[in-house]
Amino acid sequence: MKKYFVSLIITFVIITISSINAQWTMKVLPNPPGGHGELPGRVNTLYSNGSNLYAGTLGGNLYFSSDNGNNWAYIDSGLTSSDITAILFYNNTLFVGAYGSGIYTTTDNGKSWKVSGASLTNLNVYSFAVLDTSIFVGTFGGGVFQSKDNGTTWAGVNNGLTNLDVRTLGVKDSRLFAGTWGSGIYYSDDQGASWLQSNNGITKLFIYVIATDGPNIYVGNDEGVYISVNNGFSWILESNGLTNTYIRALIIIHPNLIVATSGQGVFASMNNGGLWTPADSGLTDGYTYCLTVNGSTLFAGALDGEIWSRPLSEVVTGIKEKYKGIVAGSFELFQNYPNPFNPTTTISYHIPKSEFVIIKVYDITGREIQTLVNENKNAGNYNIRFDGGNLSSGIYFYKINAGEYTSIKKMILMK
Repeated sequence: MKKYFVSLIITFVIITISSINAQWTMKVLPNPPGGHGELPGRVNTLYSNGSNLYAGTLGGNLYFSSDNGNNWAYIDSGLTSSDITAILFYNNTLFVGAYGSGIYTTTDNGKSWKVSGASLTNLNVYSFAVLDTSIFVGTFGGGVFQSKDNGTTWAGVNNGLTNLDVRTLGVKDSRLFAGTWGSGIYYSDDQGASWLQSNNGITKLFIYVIATDGPNIYVGNDEGVYISVNNGFSWILESNGLTNTYIRALIIIHPNLIVATSGQGVFASMNNGGLWTPADSGLTDGYTYCLTVNGSTLFAGALDGEIWSRPLSEVVTGIKEKYKGIVAGSFELFQNYPNPFNPTTTISYHIPKSEFVIIKVYDITGREIQTLVNENKNAGNYNIRFDGGNLSSGIYFYKINAGEYTSIKKMILMK
């Protein structure tokens, strides 16, 4: 089964380590030909495909770079689009989604364009995703559409999707996720033939971004970043250190997370969002709307055609240096044993210095069940016995907060 995470997941191996003191640098997209769109327009979306970079703007302009963002060319001559919101390269075809004018495709890097599918009955496109051999598109007002023929035809797949204002899509294994504007998260296990809502733990239901990495699913909204470790059935807010929680983009460079915010630039985390630190040195425009990685460089799109770049290794190394001794590897929450258990199990953890420790247990809906630890602890190894004798069989979670360190583990009570 092939799985593609569109503009969401990027796995990267850091080979070199650079100075942590370097800053972001800025390029401004050139003005498009006279009379076409705003000049040049807010950068709505960035997309990397091999050595190629693409940028789409609020004014409906599309740009291309083949030299890691040093130079940009305007490539949408003849593309009569409105605001460009999403880009996808699939099956040797470049798909461009626009709010108000649907989907356009090119197979010659913008020399000629085609409108993708008259059967796309809603033209307010916001996002793409690919699952198996199908392309999915999320639209504002029309829900989710599926194409099985590389964008030639589209069919609505909205049974159970009671809010059709879809802002973002994500894929984990064979599960498709849709983030809506006002009704939170929906998921489908049958490629959109039916949908179920899943917002346990999420307060604000206006979703901007979904990203997945291994067992974890991440959601960004105006509260910060939520994480689910149980395939989206419940969510826990992980925003410690996020001094701006207006999340507009989130990418994963395993095992690190990077987010773009509306107002305070870029933040990064090494421990699944348990601790965030600013990565905005030299980034003078705090309003960032999209992120991507090309080779070893991190890019962020901002207002007025600004595209900021910075070596990715500097961002990640900076986190390691700043929070050395705080991130995982010093603090550690271990998997409970036995697991599954009936009715008791032991939870172990290690802290390298004196710290106030809180450990709580949650059920699958995100409801707090019990506080196991809530006191200052000296450096050392600790074991806690948890008794689930009064609980029903099922999946539970335990979470530790120790200073700025956070971690979550899953356990199974089987009676």
